[in-house]
Amino acid sequence: MAARTLGRGVGRLLGSLRGLSGQPARPPCGVSAPRRAASGPSGSAPAVAAAAQPGSYPALSAQAAREPAAFWGSLARDTLVWDTPYHTVWDCDFSSGKIGWFLGGQLNVSVNCLDQHARKSPESVALIWERDEPGTEVRITYSPWLQMPCGP
Repeated sequence: MAARTLGRGVGRLLGSLRGLSGQPARPPCGVSAPRRAASGPSGSAPAVAAAAQPGSYPALSAQAAREPAAFWGSLARDTLVWDTPYHTVWDCDFSSGKIGWFLGGQLNVSVNCLDQHARKSPESVALIWERDEPGTEVRITYSPWLQMPCGP
């Protein structure tokens, strides 16, 4: 039952993407320019372990374990679009159970998961829908997602 409901929901989504929903078209949502964090940790990344090749999974894992604030702060600053920049990357005390990441920061998940990718590579595949019939699938690029109407 849940699979059929999900299938109908995806079908409605695909229909609206193609303009086949039968509903009047509404203007697409405005997309604001991305804002990058101006704050966060600075400095270069720590030296990579001699045994691992730079950029390899073991080297990156070791770097993240050694200096989590520098590692994750750099990634967050360079890859995410922040509405409000964070002031502290990492504030954790495992013994007391206090765990905090990117304190003070706010971001929009839609901008980070959809909008920035749609701008950079609108023809890349964003969603692969496996239909109920074996061997059939629908590939949807990022471009139509920004054309969908937003709001009521």
